Amino acid sequence: MAMLNELRPESYEKRDRSLKGRLKELLPWKGDDTKEIVRKLIYLTAVAVLIYSFYGVWEYRFGTSDLHESKDDLSNLYHSTTDSPEDLSQPSVTQPEAENPVQENPGGSSGDNSPQTPAADVSDPEASKYPEGMLSRFKALYDINPEIIGWLTIDGLADSDGVNYIDYPVMQTDDNDYYLDHDFYGEEKAYGALFADHNIKVTKDSGPQNTVIYGHNMGAGTYFSHLHDYKKRVSFIKEHRLVTYSTLWEENQYIIIGCFLTGIREDQDNIPIFRYHVCFDFDNLSEFDYWYKNVLYRSYYTSDIPCSIEDEYITLSTCSTEIYDSRFVVVARKLREGEDPWQYEYYSNPNPRKPAAFYEAYGMAVPKDDGPDYEYYIPEE
Repeated sequence: MAMLNELRPESYEKRDRSLKGRLKELLPWKGDDTKEIVRKLIYLTAVAVLIYSFYGVWEYRFGTSDLHESKDDLSNLYHSTTDSPEDLSQPSVTQPEAENPVQENPGGSSGDNSPQTPAADVSDPEASKYPEGMLSRFKALYDINPEIIGWLTIDGLADSDGVNYIDYPVMQTDDNDYYLDHDFYGEEKAYGALFADHNIKVTKDSGPQNTVIYGHNMGAGTYFSHLHDYKKRVSFIKEHRLVTYSTLWEENQYIIIGCFLTGIREDQDNIPIFRYHVCFDFDNLSEFDYWYKNVLYRSYYTSDIPCSIEDEYITLSTCSTEIYDSRFVVVARKLREGEDPWQYEYYSNPNPRKPAAFYEAYGMAVPKDDGPDYEYYIPEE
């Protein structure tokens, strides 16, 4: 011990291991010089950033109690009300006061010649704040956030208690960034909300022919994470082929026609990237062919479901983990009037086209082709 003491510098001070001593080592303290204060502030900032980042990863991976409570609350608001359409936006009908309030009875006969009371204002301020013809079940949700434009449900894709995994409001605003990290209530949350692409507004009388809806692939099993279940097997899509998508004005069902993996960068493939996310309207057959054939070319499944340029579609898009910057996409067609969705068959596609980066990442040969073989998809006479 004597030898150790002799080797210690004269300036050596025994470390204070009390709570106060440890705090003095971490926090700016009276007597610290500027350099020491800066060092401690940098350290505390780094710790705070680490904790915040860890919380963000935890929230994204496992979710939080408010995430699940919010889903339940919104679902109850939506499903507890009947969905009969009603015109909730009656215009104001205040009648102007008559210029001659006292009017003689026509024909000169005796009658009530008392002053006429001006017509009452029959406008309903409470009702007029809602879009004309909006389904009544959206009223409570619209009161909370008027940027809601619909509701998306995949019935039967549910947990052991029968609660649907995908059962959410769909939002739409002026850009595609806001609801990436803001929830239905407008609060900043990593899980965001489901939202329709902003390029074409959804209204009572108009909207995109193909509505593109985005949602996060949450590790907690929320939002669009369960779209990935459609990768499992052909029997799964046979059992879960229907999607219910309601706008504020009408409820419709859609039948799934394709599911595929794609990249979002040109350097991920040896053929042009499929720009599915900008296919909103089909002005001619060539535009429709580009979109439809690319969906079939990449789809995990084929089917005998007929589709045409006259139909309406929805495209559900979420992140995928097979390769960096990839997306898993589910496409569905609106059911035609009187159509039986269970009459069609699905078949497993043995060679769904994936990005070249996928094959390279898993040590497989990249297919040598120039894109969709359009002739292959022309039905036989």
